[in-house]
Amino acid sequence: MNKWDWLSHSIMLRETMIDGYIVNVEPLRVGAGREPPLEALADLAVLRIRYGDVDLPYIPGSSLKGVFRSYATLLVRHSGLKACTGLSKEACGDVEKVDGNKKLNDYIDYLMRSGRGKDALKTFYEKACLMCKIFGSAHYMSKVSFSDAYPIDENGGVIDVKTGVRTGIAIDRRTGAVQPGALYKVEFVEPGARFKFSIHCKNLPNYALGMLSLVLRRMNEGLVKVGGFKSRGFGAVKVEGLRFRSRDFVKEQSLVMVALEPESDFEVDLSDLAEIKDGWIVAKGDRAWKVLDKLIGTWDRFVKSAKKS
Repeated sequence: MNKWDWLSHSIMLRETMIDGYIVNVEPLRVGAGREPPLEALADLAVLRIRYGDVDLPYIPGSSLKGVFRSYATLLVRHSGLKACTGLSKEACGDVEKVDGNKKLNDYIDYLMRSGRGKDALKTFYEKACLMCKIFGSAHYMSKVSFSDAYPIDENGGVIDVKTGVRTGIAIDRRTGAVQPGALYKVEFVEPGARFKFSIHCKNLPNYALGMLSLVLRRMNEGLVKVGGFKSRGFGAVKVEGLRFRSRDFVKEQSLVMVALEPESDFEVDLSDLAEIKDGWIVAKGDRAWKVLDKLIGTWDRFVKSAKKS
């Protein structure tokens, strides 16, 4: 196995699912923009989607992905590793140079058109940052996807969500006074709402799963917030009903998650925490959190070994 094989989208080495419920412990606001729907009672309405015959507040998967990538970037940089912003003209594909002075994106396109897919993977592995490898870029599909999070139960039934409206004011930062005509009303989801979420990972090494696990752990601790108005006491959440599932395709069925990247990854033995069910390694509740803690341990080991090299 090459150390860059896990980056391929044409082979399946591992599939991992993490799901549960995001429960807000503070007011939660994922906004619909500054132009509120006609029937909205607030200037800044929460985002809703039609589900059956009702309009439900929800958390888009794109918002969750943004939260995870943003905090993961901080983790990676704090560890002394390279991490780009992922923004246009700032991502690795636009700023990294290969083969003289070619942009990484252009060079990979050239290799793919030439039928040199393996060389393209190797080049991307060597030049792109960990964030681009995991969360994707303009020219590379993400290895992790986030479902929209809806207030529904395991059977698809709607869970009641209560919303409120808060009046806000805008402050002129130069004078410190209230801006004239700057009164507005903002809608929010009241604490206690439950949103069912799912994270689907393809071919991620154990240390990469560990980094995602650390973000989820910090979210559960209230250190990583969701939605807007975070500095105004919004967005803290916890995670309930956690379930972890994973299956490897590079070995026979067992409770040991193999290392997918030679020299950098580490195997994880889950025989004391999980069970095999329908071909999946499965852990729920407290055991699922302990599985994530073991994976976080591989992330810590990866960072230490990366600093030495």
